[in-house]
Amino acid sequence: MSKKLIISILIAGSVGAVRAQTTAFELEKFKIQEVGLKSTNASLLNTNDFRNLGNTSVFYNQKSGDFKHPLLASESHFGGFETERFQELKNWKLYGRFGLDFGKDKKVSNTTQLDPLRLNPYIVVDSLGGDWNKQNYALETKIASPILNERIAFGLGFDYKVSTGARQRDPRPLSTSNNLALTPAVTYFLNEQNAIALNGRYEYFVEDLSVSNVNKTTVHNMYKLIGVGEYVGSSPTFIGTSEISRRYNGNKFGGALQYVFKGESFRFFGEGLVNHNAERAKDGNTNPQEAGKHEYWEYGANVEAVYNHDLSMHRLGFSWNQKNVDNTEYHQYQDVDTRQFVTLFSAVFNTNLVTNSNLSYAFTKWKGEAINWDLGLNVQYAGWDNKYATNQSQQTVDRMGYDLRFKKYFQFRDASVFAVELSPGYSHHIDSEFRYDEKSYSTNFVAKDILYPTNAFLVADYFNVGASVQYTFKPSKNNTQLYVKLSENYIKPTVSNEYFTKSQYRLNWQVAVGLLTF
Repeated sequence: MSKKLIISILIAGSVGAVRAQTTAFELEKFKIQEVGLKSTNASLLNTNDFRNLGNTSVFYNQKSGDFKHPLLASESHFGGFETERFQELKNWKLYGRFGLDFGKDKKVSNTTQLDPLRLNPYIVVDSLGGDWNKQNYALETKIASPILNERIAFGLGFDYKVSTGARQRDPRPLSTSNNLALTPAVTYFLNEQNAIALNGRYEYFVEDLSVSNVNKTTVHNMYKLIGVGEYVGSSPTFIGTSEISRRYNGNKFGGALQYVFKGESFRFFGEGLVNHNAERAKDGNTNPQEAGKHEYWEYGANVEAVYNHDLSMHRLGFSWNQKNVDNTEYHQYQDVDTRQFVTLFSAVFNTNLVTNSNLSYAFTKWKGEAINWDLGLNVQYAGWDNKYATNQSQQTVDRMGYDLRFKKYFQFRDASVFAVELSPGYSHHIDSEFRYDEKSYSTNFVAKDILYPTNAFLVADYFNVGASVQYTFKPSKNNTQLYVKLSENYIKPTVSNEYFTKSQYRLNWQVAVGLLTF
């Protein structure tokens, strides 16, 4: 059995078993009918009406346009491969997903790191721009044991992500990150309809960054940020003949509690979670120096409810996530004899309260066993309350977003399907406060080139239009179905400010060729 399990995970979605009367969107139907599939608790797979279903695709993705965060690329070109599968083997329930994408980010300004938008404020920036070559890998598995004594089931989740990136221009950053998460879990069945579940979580993160020059006769300015527009010493760090190196190393511990109700026509999933994350940034290798500590408590809740009635279905969803962040700054000196850095003083200088919540409703109309059309509405709230203690700097933004989604499926006699989706939306800020004191002894480069345009982007109001078309061919002899999908998302600001105009936009489009397996 272990051999079959490993094969199922590694080739997830590559082949499908023959079965009768399948439809092109059985995987999509399975995902909208079930509850709790997105939970990190792997043992909850036993609460679903499990199906052997998979999807494998290759894609090309492109992003362009200047309405964006100032540390993101003006243009991106990426190709990739994705596969996922739900599979049952001798009462063991398995889920596997693997993704790979690689390509180039073009015209990336100021950043020297793979992901400059992580919550950790201790990032390194420069005053130049250039193109990045990047690769991203992601592997996720969930394994649920058979139900023992008709009461209890165990599970294990595994999530591993690896990313690498480099810029081929001085100063030349090379950045690599690894993220591993393990989630042991258990589900207890109170009866045929009710179950409670619990999972733990351990997550390990490490990122290595090095910046060097090929032309060592030229000196460049680097800035080690420590919070809202602030950086070490309020002066640049110079890089010439020697390189700059930094390591980020963190651990997250936590868990979640779940409840599932599985009735004949009504299903409910509820989850509450809490995690604690602590991550340190250190400069240098031989005698490392503390660059900062990034720490937060994370709280969250997720609710899903599905009601089936005749040839229609109602689905209600709610999610809430909040991170209470403390960032500690260290003041150190280097001992002349030992060469080790000694901490004189450390304190929380920067705090951030980040909140995201979403309320959604969807109505699905069936046509026999197939989906006829689907209509949905999402309302999102995002809050960002970033403060720096020393000079009372503040960057507070509260936003609301609204998205409407409609998808129509056209079924043909040969079992092929054409689907078209349209999803317009609007996002606006409802409140904001921004304070920053420029330095008389500094060029204020970070404030003028990064902080100010970032704040202007966070408070910008915009509308977006998403759309997709997909044609799924008739089933093959082994009951797999090939499809071609084209999707796009167009974003445009509704008002102009000092850094963005109404004429700017952001376009993200993707073409994919895939195979559905049953």
